[in-house]
Amino acid sequence: MQRLVSGLIALAMTLGSLAARAAGDTKAAELLAQARAALGGEKQLAKVEGLACTGTVQRAIGDRHVTGDVTINLQLPDKMLRSDSISPMGDAALVVTDQGINGDKLLRNMRTINTPPGAVVRTPPPPAPGSDAEAQALRNSRAELARMTIALLLAAPSGVPVEFTYAGEAEAPEGKADVLDVKASGATTGSTSFAAKLFLDKSNHRPLMLAYRGLAPRVVVQAQRGAAPPPEAHTAQPAAPAPEMVDITMFFDEYKAIEGVLLPHRVTRSVGGETIEELTFKSVKVNPQFRPDAFQTDK
Repeated sequence: MQRLVSGLIALAMTLGSLAARAAGDTKAAELLAQARAALGGEKQLAKVEGLACTGTVQRAIGDRHVTGDVTINLQLPDKMLRSDSISPMGDAALVVTDQGINGDKLLRNMRTINTPPGAVVRTPPPPAPGSDAEAQALRNSRAELARMTIALLLAAPSGVPVEFTYAGEAEAPEGKADVLDVKASGATTGSTSFAAKLFLDKSNHRPLMLAYRGLAPRVVVQAQRGAAPPPEAHTAQPAAPAPEMVDITMFFDEYKAIEGVLLPHRVTRSVGGETIEELTFKSVKVNPQFRPDAFQTDK
């Protein structure tokens, strides 16, 4: 979690002072063409309809750092499921979190495995069906699918049409990046406006970073020894404060060629310059054969 990303963070800090040039969409199209060529070319990228990524996750939970396993399955145009398995109590009690989207269906599930005797692990419940919280979670999941697709394949899923425009150049002591504004174009069913900034490494044209405004990621896992409190104790607890909108950055590196396409094998997410999670993929498969129940949480 302490991996040095000072140069990338410095690039993010230039967001407020980008010197955008009056080149318009022509410049954006040129940069996208260079970036797609760097990742394998238009034909190779167009063949990618799904990805299966497995590896490890390091995450900050409060003042603690925990590690575990992660799997991200993505099937275009509208399916993505991320599964995390972490042990917040050391080697005891495995907490498995599934979250994602399958068309218009929100995927959310949390469960604990191997909780030791006398220990209680509490995780927040998924949003109630039909609630405003569920609708917001669905929008967030759809936006996360778009972010991952744009960063990995340089194109948004068909359900989230976007426009790329040239935003300028960001510079840090370690290097320079071309910056593209990515915004939703036209109406997008069931979603809010989408906006992000895509940083392309000026030296090799690969996606370097994606910056956006979003809800502060929050993972709440409470563990305690002793008997579980009665059910009424849970209802008496005050509701957690609503998450805040913050500046979030996703960094992409350790590119490797898979089926003729260069894909990052490390994804780091930071808030305010502080790393909150780091994903390291040990395996990335292009166009895998997913099981029929791969994008369900009620298996």
